[in-house]
Amino acid sequence: MKIKIQNVGPINQGLIENDGYMEVNDLTLFIGNQGTGKSTVTKLISTLCWLEKALFRNYVKESDLKKENFFKNHCKWHKLDNYLRDDSYIHFVGHCYEFEYSKSAFSMKTITKEGYSVPQIMYVPAERNFLSTVDRPRVLKALPTSLYAFLDEFETAEKVYKDGVELPLDDENVKLEYSPQNKLAYIKGEGYRIRLSEASSGIQSMAPLFIVSQYLANSILKEGEANAMSLEERKKIEAEVERILLNKDLSEEVKMLSLKTISSKYKKGCFFNIIEEVEQNLFPTSQRLVLFKLIEFLNQTKGNLLLVNTHSPYIINYLILAAKAEQVVNMKVAKAEDKRKLEQAIGKIVPIKSCIAADRISIYEVTNKGEIRPLPKYNGLPSDDNFLNNLLEEANELYSQLQEIEEEYEN
Repeated sequence: MKIKIQNVGPINQGLIENDGYMEVNDLTLFIGNQGTGKSTVTKLISTLCWLEKALFRNYVKESDLKKENFFKNHCKWHKLDNYLRDDSYIHFVGHCYEFEYSKSAFSMKTITKEGYSVPQIMYVPAERNFLSTVDRPRVLKALPTSLYAFLDEFETAEKVYKDGVELPLDDENVKLEYSPQNKLAYIKGEGYRIRLSEASSGIQSMAPLFIVSQYLANSILKEGEANAMSLEERKKIEAEVERILLNKDLSEEVKMLSLKTISSKYKKGCFFNIIEEVEQNLFPTSQRLVLFKLIEFLNQTKGNLLLVNTHSPYIINYLILAAKAEQVVNMKVAKAEDKRKLEQAIGKIVPIKSCIAADRISIYEVTNKGEIRPLPKYNGLPSDDNFLNNLLEEANELYSQLQEIEEEYEN
């Protein structure tokens, strides 16, 4: 999967190499200052991945693509419609289709429909902590559409984990529990139990992100994917099945083939997890624990994707740690016993399930000029020479300058 974006919102030139095409890797990370376009990129990828799935499932017809303002209307879901300009250019190469938006016109080419694994796509908005600060967010009106979609999955996950789910925090005894009686979520720790709406801002941000990610990733692993489907999807399946079964003009053989096709269209085979500001309000050690869990979920099923935008240098450094751990895991070890000892030693630093090969990672820096730059690699690993780490070095340099001024005036 790859995408080229130019002249959309704050994005101007876009990627400055590879003819402008960004590779959407298994784990793709975007860093940059506020307002540079990190969320613009991830929201566009989310929108185009959804359109690909919608075409494959016939939610959207090819004839619909020719309608005036078709793409712009679909961009309203993420409030990107006003980001599109007369000179905006987007080219997306997915698994089944290519989409192009040029000169305000949207077009599509079919690549192949063979081997397409239908994704469960979840966009985790930065505003997610708002859902935790009120006890019954469903009664609120005029929330962003993406927030309502996330709320749907959050409420489902809460009910699944009503007996409690451990949260990835330094304190290993903190759990989220859900009470079906009063329809409220609680945070339970050693000697206390409080409403989620009364918890710290970090827990309010992380808890919804974590349990939705875990629930959806695990649902892909289960047989009987109906458990992971929305009510709308189930109704569509039932209507299609009924239409086929009641069609007297079809032979039994054709009916069986048609039902098999429907099954392949609706069964979800992978999970696209797209997250804004994964580090939101979290202490660095909690950022590490959450990131490692997200990588574990990514590794559970072939075809999963994890897209993240962040302002945190810790997220990048912990990601480099996970990639280095994968390198060490794959060292040639003569004996199985040595291999086990090696994995035990590594597991104390990075859980084995959270290791990830460097060639599955792409990191892009989005600049204030509307450019996108790929983060270079050093010895096969993502480099720590990046915008966020450079800011930390700049702070150290400024501190040194203050010390020099102090010494000069003391003398």
